[in-house]
Parts: sequence; structure tokens; C-alpha cells
Amino acid sequence: MSSTVQSAPNRPDLFGRELVDSGKTNQRLGKIPLVIGMPVMFSQNFDVPGGVVNGCTGTLKSVRFKVDEQGNRHAISCVVVAPDTSPELIPGLPNHHVVALEDT
Repeated sequence: MSSTVQSAPNRPDLFGRELVDSGKTNQRLGKIPLVIGMPVMFSQNFDVPGGVVNGCTGTLKSVRFKVDEQGNRHAISCVVVAPDTSPELIPGLPNHHVVALEDT
């Protein structure tokens, strides 16, 4: 007896958002609201000596994004105020301000 496993087709939820298996998105979320002042947490090590590591927390300060042909905005970078990081990590930014880049 053989069986095949088929993944569920992409389908919209109650709000019209597309639901996709997380295995197809490499565990990435499709859409999340980004609100200036919201708490955030890094989930990857960006700068270990500077303290920008998995679990580092901070507050969202700003977001840069690009707009696609359908008018959807895609975040490409964020500035986060992370008090537990080294001061003066990035020239031109205030102390304890760090940058998170788009995962490509």
C-alpha cells in the first residue's frame, strides 16, 4: 500500500491574506505590521562582538521599504534602538542604534 503526501494549496484566510505552509517560506512570516515604537527581537546573529545577536531586543525606530507593482510595501531595512548593544556601532547613527537588513 503506497500513499503520497500532498501539501495543501495556498488559500486565503478570513481577511483575504494568503496562507502558505511555513516550509515553503523557510519559516518566514508573510506579512507583519511594523509600527514605530514596537518592541522587536533579532532572531539571527548580525554582529556578535557588538551585541546584535539572536535574542537581542530593542525598539523599532524607522523602516525603509520598496513598493512593488501591486502597491505592496516590502521592508528592506529597519533601524532598531537596542540598549544592550555596544555604543557607536554604526558611524552616523546615535549610540545603540543598529540596522536590520532584508533577508535575501
